[in-house]
Amino acid sequence: MFNKIVVLYSGVMIVLFAIAAALVYQYQTQRILSEQTDDNLKSAQVLNIYLSRQYENIQNVFQQIYGDATLSDDLLYFLNHDYEDYLKHRLDVYSRMREQRLSSFKTLLMNYLEQDSSAKNVSIYSYPNDVHMQISRTNQQLFNGSNSAEGKESWYAGREQHSWDTLPLEEPGKVQEGKASRAYVYSREIKDPWTLQRVGMMTVEFDARQFTSWLESRAAITGRILVLTAKGLVIYDSKDEYFGQTYPYRLDTEKAGEWVELNEPSRVSILNVGNAGLSVVGIVSQSSIRESTQSLRTGLILVTLVFVVFSFVITSSIIRKYSKKVQRIIRSMNRIGEGDLSTRIQMSGEDELQQISQRFNDMGDRLEQYIDRMYASEIKQKNAELVALQSQINPHFLYNTLESIRMKAYFEGAKDVGQMIYSLSVMFKSMAKKSTIVTIEEEIDMCSVYLELFCLRYEGQLSANIEVDPDIRQCSIIKLLVQPIVENYIVHGFRSQEHDNRITVQAQRSGERIVITVLDNGTGIPEDKLAHIRQTLDRTLDPPEKGYRSIGLMNVHERIILNYGSDYGVTINSKVGQGTEVRMEIPMLIGGGSA
Repeated sequence: MFNKIVVLYSGVMIVLFAIAAALVYQYQTQRILSEQTDDNLKSAQVLNIYLSRQYENIQNVFQQIYGDATLSDDLLYFLNHDYEDYLKHRLDVYSRMREQRLSSFKTLLMNYLEQDSSAKNVSIYSYPNDVHMQISRTNQQLFNGSNSAEGKESWYAGREQHSWDTLPLEEPGKVQEGKASRAYVYSREIKDPWTLQRVGMMTVEFDARQFTSWLESRAAITGRILVLTAKGLVIYDSKDEYFGQTYPYRLDTEKAGEWVELNEPSRVSILNVGNAGLSVVGIVSQSSIRESTQSLRTGLILVTLVFVVFSFVITSSIIRKYSKKVQRIIRSMNRIGEGDLSTRIQMSGEDELQQISQRFNDMGDRLEQYIDRMYASEIKQKNAELVALQSQINPHFLYNTLESIRMKAYFEGAKDVGQMIYSLSVMFKSMAKKSTIVTIEEEIDMCSVYLELFCLRYEGQLSANIEVDPDIRQCSIIKLLVQPIVENYIVHGFRSQEHDNRITVQAQRSGERIVITVLDNGTGIPEDKLAHIRQTLDRTLDPPEKGYRSIGLMNVHERIILNYGSDYGVTINSKVGQGTEVRMEIPMLIGGGSA
């Protein structure tokens, strides 16, 4: 049993620790997911601010060009004329204006490059002349159509539809040395403000590596950060996997912040960069969460195992201690079962097992007392039967003799005498039965015959009334409990000089008890004698002495207690000149069992 308890308890603890570990793991996973998502979103916001500033700086350049007539005229002259004519035009303006420093679009663009460190260079392409000028922080170069790379027309045509693009490996007019660096460009057409004709295009080349530097200086890069154009082209990838490619997965802004299926389940955050036509996408994948929680998972498993082992060791120690106590109780019970009623258990402590041991010892004491009382009850019952039958008389001889006398009385005409002899023979026949347990009906019938005998003897002086509840007629009772009480009335309470003597015998059910009451209107009992009788009834029972012969009130009370326990017995009430009431209470038993 204790092994089963240990196994069951260990199983329960394993389940509980596993559930607790799972809850902790789930909580920590959610916390890590929330932290990584927040960090990823913060990185995306930082990059969004960076791109917004880039876009604003570019738009400021165009606003200055279109807002300043001098700059606008200078740029339009460059786009619509040869470079030599443009230089002559600059000299003419300088001589005419006589200013030491004239505003030019090249000066504006040089200042822009100085202010925006992420911009590598700016190129101005002229549609009419098919030339473009590239301006960097250190120099400027002019490329004509013959020096342009193949496909430059399609490249510039594509810029008319999409402002942002990654730089191809071979730019028009630019010789690449080794592997091209990661770069992206912003393109915008230049129109004549008077005629609104497209006269050229300005492109700004940016270094994509500046994204990483900007993020690392302001936020920890968690997860993947992408910068996408309106057509889905990747101009920045923190994992450096999709740069220059169209992102292969569809991103829905309505599902931002939810789990979506990309190359694996991921959390996605999408931020639009103002009117720039760019989107900053933050992605936290499920695999990155698993990598972050791997050490946590391992730690929780180890801690759970330690707690399970620790709990098992403590439980086994405690169970072993109680198991020894239980084994001691079992051994003592086996000795009791073998007949050694002197066995007692000495156990320390104040727990339930100590209480069981104390109850066991009490049970042993009561069992010994019960056996002694059962012997005493049998002896008293036999004594009552022997005294009642006057054991020296042969019952069969007495039946035959009484029957002969009865027939002689009838023959002589003495019918009353014959009836009395018949009642006496019936009573003797009932008393001669060997069984000590009879039914209520049999016991009351014997009292009825006894009273009938005395009613015939004292004709006109005695009336008897017997009342029995039909529900208890078949309940069992010890033989010769009621008849001695009735006999006490006839011997001690009957008033021979009076003609209104009455006796009533009632047997009724009261809950789970049977109450038998014998009530008479006899001489009664004096108060001092009544008190003595009551004290005798309350006295502790002792084993019967040798030669004990009483079958009166005391005998009845003792036999009830010996057979049914101290909760039952005889009570008596009496007043001189008014009569006596004797009340007996016994348990309601049918066929030897409880009702």
